[in-house]
Amino acid sequence: MKPVVHIVDQAGYQLEEIRTKVREILGPEVSRIQGKTVFVKPSFVYPARPPLNLGINTQPELVGGVVRALKDLGASRIWVGEDCLVGPSESGFLAMGVLPYLRGFAEPLYLADEPRVEVKISDALIEDRFPLPKKLMDADFFLSLPKLKVNMYAMVTLSVKNQVGLLLAKDRLTNHHYNIHKKIADLYRARAPDFVIADAIMAGQGQGPMQAEPVPLKVMVAGANGVAVDSVSCHLMGYDPREVPHLVYLAEKGIGPLALDEIDLRGAELLEQRRTKLIRPQSALSGFPASIKFLVGRELACPEGCLGMIRGSLDRWFISGKWKGLEGYTFIVGKTIQTIPAGLTPEKTIVVGDCAATHRSLGTFIPGCPIPPMSITYALTRKGVFGPLNARLRDLGLGWLAHALKIKVR
Repeated sequence: MKPVVHIVDQAGYQLEEIRTKVREILGPEVSRIQGKTVFVKPSFVYPARPPLNLGINTQPELVGGVVRALKDLGASRIWVGEDCLVGPSESGFLAMGVLPYLRGFAEPLYLADEPRVEVKISDALIEDRFPLPKKLMDADFFLSLPKLKVNMYAMVTLSVKNQVGLLLAKDRLTNHHYNIHKKIADLYRARAPDFVIADAIMAGQGQGPMQAEPVPLKVMVAGANGVAVDSVSCHLMGYDPREVPHLVYLAEKGIGPLALDEIDLRGAELLEQRRTKLIRPQSALSGFPASIKFLVGRELACPEGCLGMIRGSLDRWFISGKWKGLEGYTFIVGKTIQTIPAGLTPEKTIVVGDCAATHRSLGTFIPGCPIPPMSITYALTRKGVFGPLNARLRDLGLGWLAHALKIKVR
């Protein structure tokens, strides 16, 4: 039997409309929801308040509509679990403004603090075990709520990529380079979602994931087979799913189909009406002023790793037009750099990643394979080169305070 994927018209983030439509979509799953514990995983990548994150994060009204629909269908307990790239998990929930939408319906789970269990998989491509939240594994039903957007590290962020947010920060970085698609495919198999509802009401294009610009596609994409949902989502955003290696790996293992004729598509007319060729991200270090230098090795300068981390960090300055403070800086990345020019200024030289470690004496060295997200931003900030901060300091501060005092923010 072909997996069913729904494309559902949804013009905006109207909570009660979303509630009604999600209740209809999930109706056939009622026996798996009624009286059960449901784990919901949205995507709160960066702690910015709406509307600054419209193309980046799963929006709070969608989360609120979904948890209400789950409660309508008789779920006995609903957990909404997520982490955040900047600050503790609490900062992400506060910044998203999602907590008021959960009260009386669902409990927030701050994944950085949740107990973990090791989950093993067989026939792994690159990683055969993952420390996943215990409550995820205890839940009866797992519902993934990804944001549909482009991603400079993994091509797209959809339900399969949304799994990465289940890992602790240190565990995300393992194989976050040329092996990233294998890692993502392995992780998906450790605990695949039972159902997916993708937020494509506003999709994200351009320099995703962190700087994705909102594009109104005005639909939700939903189904029980995440690979099928992601395949349809790829077509919606102008990608061929066969371009996305982690989807190809999963299809080869029989987890789900890539071809539209192998999917029972409900709402096919909306695919034709709303299909939009989203602007793809640029990970190459090009298009910057000549006053900023990049020395890139011929080997192991990974777009999925350190190269992408540089681009993703500097995009914050350039998209906002605040790049003047970066004039005179040199960034060194990758292995086997043919020529290092004489006279580099150590205070304005940043050596990025373990592959470039032989040049660490030339300036500030950021170790890692790859380096942690935001580490370039932090290094530049310490040097007095301040970039734009889309997050509210109040949200970050309250998140850190709650985390330090172990106060449950609800």
